[in-house]
Amino acid sequence: MQLPKIYKDKDADLNLIKNKSIGIIGYGNQGRAQALNLLDSGMNVSIGLRKESSSWKMAVDSGLNCTPVNDIVKNCDIISLLIPDQVMKEVYSENIEPHLTEGKTLLFSHGYNIHYNLIQPPKFINVVMAAPSGAGSELRKQFKIGKGIPGLIAVHQDYTGDSFDIALSYSKAIGLTRMGVFESTFKEETETDLFGEQIILTGGIPKLIQSAYKVLLEANYNPITAWFVCYYELKTIVDLFHSKGFEFMNQAISDTAEFGGITRGNRIINENVRNEMRLALEEIQSGKFHKEWMNEYESGYPQLKNMREQEKQIPIEEISKQLLKALCENK
Repeated sequence: MQLPKIYKDKDADLNLIKNKSIGIIGYGNQGRAQALNLLDSGMNVSIGLRKESSSWKMAVDSGLNCTPVNDIVKNCDIISLLIPDQVMKEVYSENIEPHLTEGKTLLFSHGYNIHYNLIQPPKFINVVMAAPSGAGSELRKQFKIGKGIPGLIAVHQDYTGDSFDIALSYSKAIGLTRMGVFESTFKEETETDLFGEQIILTGGIPKLIQSAYKVLLEANYNPITAWFVCYYELKTIVDLFHSKGFEFMNQAISDTAEFGGITRGNRIINENVRNEMRLALEEIQSGKFHKEWMNEYESGYPQLKNMREQEKQIPIEEISKQLLKALCENK
């Protein structure tokens, strides 16, 4: 398999955006990280927030200029939307769209609102994406030690003819090209990101851990011992295959663990599980999940609130808090 081109620091020109004004709308996990990385890269960056936002003082204390969203859009060449998917359409319609002028660049770090047509930008602007493959906290952490995390870039609309290079330059300024970025599309990034979250990152792995812990408790094993094997040791294994692949992991573990893992793992992740994965992907591709999520948001999050309360009652949650606190104190 031939890999697509990986764009590194040498492929990006910071000067392309150095003389442009960049506005970050939102100061959450990604907004804060990207803004501070841009600032450290010598960019002219400002934060757009509501005047009553609790993040206003935090942004100012970090050395960032903070102004209302309307002013950011009016005065900035690049407008980066880093607010939650479910509120982005409303903010765009009320505070961004009326002030967009020819040649500006609208930048996203997730393609959701463009892909599902919640936001339909005018034809006289650029629409690009620079999507870090990780949380904002990790993006900032790696940047501060001279490293980076990988990411994806995409162009949805190229009005000025240099949109790709702008996205690449922005990616370099926030540290993505230190490790490398790949070209993608808004559709591909959105659908694969949702799938990865639901099936692996925030769905599959947590539920696998919770279920395994519950099975051991039902068999009357010590909760602490069960917690160590189901929860704590996960990071060691993830670090092994994350650094050099699954073959490296198998070489690093015992033959017993390798044999048991492959044979029983194939029984647990069977065709029924893969069919559920396919169904989840179909729901993402068809827009069914999007409609379900928008309905949940517009209804005031009734299911999410209920599920959050249920998650708090899962047996592994309380012991995780206690043991992690105890282990950290000893450390």
